Amino acid sequence: LKRLYGRQIEGYMRNGINHIDKQDFLKAYYTARTETMNSANIHSSFAATGLVPYNPERVLSKLHTQLRTPTPPLAMATEQGPWVPETPYNTAQLKLQSKAIKDYIKRRTTSPPSPADLALNQLVKGCQMAMNSAVLLAEENKQLRAENERQKKKRAKRRSYIATGGVLTVQEGLNLSQVANIQLESGVANQEATVQTRAPRTCSLCRSQSHTARTCPTKQVSN
Repeated sequence: LKRLYGRQIEGYMRNGINHIDKQDFLKAYYTARTETMNSANIHSSFAATGLVPYNPERVLSKLHTQLRTPTPPLAMATEQGPWVPETPYNTAQLKLQSKAIKDYIKRRTTSPPSPADLALNQLVKGCQMAMNSAVLLAEENKQLRAENERQKKKRAKRRSYIATGGVLTVQEGLNLSQVANIQLESGVANQEATVQTRAPRTCSLCRSQSHTARTCPTKQVSN
């Protein structure tokens, strides 16, 4: 658990985060605990200590150093076919490509290594370094993008505080939460109840609401 948690913190540091707050701690601890506390690790731990299944000899037998003959590596059942020259996309294909080119050169001449071979080796080495750097940069860029997105979401969350200081009991916290919910519901109800009404039609000449300026008697008398 300690090793996995430290790995999570190292990932934060590589992404430029040097301050770990509560949310970062909980996220890193949850990830490390989830990876550690699984059924396979628990079963292997109990079995390694000789508890389940009960076998004290499993622990006692490890108190004495015993020399063991290393097992020889198994031979490969099948060998890969010859490499067909093509554009390499990783370091393994680049090695096969360079080997094929060197074989072609050896078939053409039996002279000692020439400057062309040295230049080819240098070119292969440079390509390997470039490919490895590209893979590392792509992975680092992916981690930085993910961490930046997580930080944006964390900053976008609204924080609400129900107390500014002192000791707050559970009942007081529930009461404050209920009051906040009631105020929120009343505010929504007031907004729904507030409906804009249109003012009645009024004559612009005599300010009467029984007619308009087009049918106003004052206008007809003046005409």
